[in-house]
Amino acid sequence: MSRLSRAGAALALGLALAACQTAPEHPLVMSTKSPVALRAMQSRVFDTPDRTRMLRAVVATLQDLDYVVDKVEPQAGTVTATRSAMLRLTATVYPRGAGQMTVRANAVIDLGPKSNQIDAPEFYQKLFFEPLSKAVFLQAVQVEDPGEPPAAPPAPAPDGNQGSQK
Repeated sequence: MSRLSRAGAALALGLALAACQTAPEHPLVMSTKSPVALRAMQSRVFDTPDRTRMLRAVVATLQDLDYVVDKVEPQAGTVTATRSAMLRLTATVYPRGAGQMTVRANAVIDLGPKSNQIDAPEFYQKLFFEPLSKAVFLQAVQVEDPGEPPAAPPAPAPDGNQGSQK
């Protein structure tokens, strides 16, 4: 192989290898807060054993807050949504014990060449968890049928007493 051929082959190999490497599109600037503090502001526990119900509440809340839901993965318990093409929020729903679900939200702002993780507790509380809490409460109210008559009082005992002791 001639010297020119070897140089061409080496150049082609180098270009091929460089093409295989993928640099992150937008490097993420992580929070300066500790992981424990970040997890505390990003997580809330809800008293429901129903993961599907929580996922639906997350989707409804994000839509109410003008996010566009990009991806829902029920098996993984995740919902990813964007707002104004700059704000991306991913919420994960997972069980905590037998009767509770934890929702953890992570928000990132895309600023062109880099992305910044939001680490303001007020953002998560006021702009996600408060509306989500209201949605979960409203869903609980909707489960009951207001048109259904109240349950009948218990039937009297065979001796005519209503079950009271004299």
